[in-house]
Amino acid sequence: MIAVEICELILTSFGPFTDKALAFDQKPGVLHLVYGPNEAGKSSALRGLKALLYGIPDRTTDNFIHAHSALRIAGRLRAANNQELGFVRRKGRKNTLSSLHDESLDETALAPFLKG
Repeated sequence: MIAVEICELILTSFGPFTDKALAFDQKPGVLHLVYGPNEAGKSSALRGLKALLYGIPDRTTDNFIHAHSALRIAGRLRAANNQELGFVRRKGRKNTLSSLHDESLDETALAPFLKG
């Protein structure tokens, strides 16, 4: 059983992306593959997922077309108990998480989904 599902990854302003979303169907037993030609943004999307969960590194190179201060990634996660969290991550040193409704979130909001 999967502990956490990635429901959606929204690359609002990150790497080569502006307002691009990857929605992952929630049908049981479905495996999602992200594929494309070289330089299509697969690695940038993977870095975006990592940055969404753990923060955008101070010295990121993912400011291809967006200034460091404008970098934003959003997403939705679902835990095994069906608890869902939609949130936005911005580049910064503290208070970088907010809800999809722009309410500040503490980093501990992700704890049930990241399992340490």
